[in-house]
Order: sequence, then structure tokens, then C-alpha cells
Amino acid sequence: MNKPITAISTMLFLVACGGSGSEGLNTGTDSAAPSLGAALPDATDTKSLEVDKDFAFETARSIDVEFDIVAAQNDEATVSICTDYTPVGTEFDVDFDSCTLSGALNNGIFSHTMDVTNDKESVVGIVLFQDAEKAPMYKEFTVDENQRTKSDGSSRHVIVWK
Repeated sequence: MNKPITAISTMLFLVACGGSGSEGLNTGTDSAAPSLGAALPDATDTKSLEVDKDFAFETARSIDVEFDIVAAQNDEATVSICTDYTPVGTEFDVDFDSCTLSGALNNGIFSHTMDVTNDKESVVGIVLFQDAEKAPMYKEFTVDENQRTKSDGSSRHVIVWK
């Protein structure tokens, strides 16, 4: 009597779960799987690519920083150059973790070279005075705005604050 109950239970279980049909199973004969190049009908391999001989895979550009800030000549101050910021009136909300360059102003003068990734079109310079009563100074620079041609014919980006 136990065997008929087991057989009936198994049959009910198979019917409830969708039976034993093979319509939902992948038997390896389905042609529904996409081929590798189907989404890109004009796809080519990399050996057919042509690249200009002057193309470089550089992800950043060098920038010469030349500051001679008259308003900071007689004060102890530091300068920072930052890439992530939002203008807020005449000042900026700056993510100081994005500052790629920081240093002390020496009689208002600061000169350095820094790298900026190609996705950044502008940076902000911030002068912070040791005297907390003096308000910080901000200046935004467009990175590709100024270029200098060097004696060897190459060009460099430069930002100048005077």
C-alpha cells in the first residue's frame, strides 16, 4: 500500500512542477544563444585599427603653475590647486581631497609643475592665510586656456595668478 501512495505523490509533484516536458530545458540544440559579433555587425579585430603616429595614450597633462600674488606678499599663506569644486557666489565649495598640489607661498610667489588628468577642464586655486581673520582667495583656471611654447618646440600648459 505504501508503493501506490509514493507513486501518486510523485506524479502529483511532477504535474505541479510543470511535468517532465523538455520545452524549458536547454538541450544544446537551441540556436537562441547570440553569437559574439551579433550586437556589433561592423566589429573588426584590433589588428585592422589604424592610429596616427602622433597619438599618445597619455591620461594626464603637465601644467606649469606660476603664482605671484601681490595681495599675499606680506602674509604667511599656503596655496592649493584642486580639481573637484562647485562655484558658490564668489567662492567655491572645494573637495580638499581633490587637491593635487599644495605648498607655501614665499612672499606671494609659488612655482611648481603638476599633472592634471585629461577629464578635468579647469582647476581652482585657493590661498589660505595663517591669519584666520583674512578671507581665503579663490581663482578658477581653465586648464587648456594658456599654452607656452618651449625652446624645443613642444608646448606646455601654464596657469598664472598675478
